[in-house]
Amino acid sequence: MTKSELISKIKTLAKQAYAAKTGQPVPEPNKFPILDKFDSLNAIMNDLFDFQYEPFVVDIQWIAPKPSTFRIKLVNEGHFYISYHGQTNGKGLYVAQVEGKRYFLESLADQQRASESIARLLKYAKPFVEKEDLSDIEPTAETPPESPAATSPEAPELETPPESPAA
Repeated sequence: MTKSELISKIKTLAKQAYAAKTGQPVPEPNKFPILDKFDSLNAIMNDLFDFQYEPFVVDIQWIAPKPSTFRIKLVNEGHFYISYHGQTNGKGLYVAQVEGKRYFLESLADQQRASESIARLLKYAKPFVEKEDLSDIEPTAETPPESPAATSPEAPELETPPESPAA
């Protein structure tokens, strides 16, 4: 056990002991710890997914410091980005980039369009699957071997004309 694991375990046990002594419930750890650092991002995720983002989101990654940019990975291996661009009127200004289109999330209309794009991404995005190499598969009765008629016929050899004597 490393030092950081030991510290983490002690903190967890201390919280449980305190909760048991005071009678308060133990808070569940957040599935996405990055949302603990950025409360306004949690509010944006709740708005975009109508308070149901946990079943559809696999991971939230902080990928750039300025502007703070987050990659939201979805269950079907699709993803989109959310960027934080400061505050306006005491409210965080976020921009979502879904399928290459930008949506300014302070606008309700843009927020709804972003939600629709995310729904479309969840509906249609499929994980990338590499094609199998079919060259080593033996032909069966269902897949007959390549017939000679299917190949292009060879061109007949042309006779060269006899050379005429030079005059």
